[in-house]
Amino acid sequence: MKQTMTLKPLCIAILLCITALTASAQWSVGVKGGWDYTTIMRSNAGRIDESYSGFSGFDAGVQARYGFTDWFALRADLSFMRRSHRMERNLDYLDPVFTNHHNYYLMLPVLADFSFGGENLRGHAYAGGYLGYWLKERRVGKTYWMTDYCIYFDNFDEIRVFTSEDARFCAGLVGGLGLSYKLDDHWGINLDALYYYDLTSHHRSSEHLRDPRYLSTLSITFGASYIF
Repeated sequence: MKQTMTLKPLCIAILLCITALTASAQWSVGVKGGWDYTTIMRSNAGRIDESYSGFSGFDAGVQARYGFTDWFALRADLSFMRRSHRMERNLDYLDPVFTNHHNYYLMLPVLADFSFGGENLRGHAYAGGYLGYWLKERRVGKTYWMTDYCIYFDNFDEIRVFTSEDARFCAGLVGGLGLSYKLDDHWGINLDALYYYDLTSHHRSSEHLRDPRYLSTLSITFGASYIF
């Protein structure tokens, strides 16, 4: 009997908290699109004649947000992203040789959204994680071959065939900042800068050679949402 009396106020308090949270809860769904820039972290592993640099891509998709209070919400996006990087051969006689790796991913970030500001214009701080799936890789560049007398160069543009060494699922951490503006009771726009940091390599190392490859992507997108 005593235990029942103790639990009753606790249940009432929990119900009151849930009611308070859901009273101001609000759904919004929308679309987004913009630019991204990806870099790769990879060990040399004997490739002293190669250098890697970042490359631009794009980020487009849908976004959904569930606000528990006026300052805290959960947000999930489903994005189609091109996460690209560039490899160049740095030998003098091979200056024109390079490969642009255009990697197409389906990304699912889930973010805690902490907001602040006025009723219409608000700032946002995001933190969370993501899962992704590597859909395809297109390689564009210039290669070479040698004979006893000459070096020949040739352009190429190809879709690479995946092998057992490719890890097509990825996961990582994501965070960033944003601004949103409520146009009226049902429509809003937002500008976000998010940074994606892979915790998984997209290449499976062999027993004899450790060759992890991690991508990091800065994404800047503009979005529009319908508020329910």
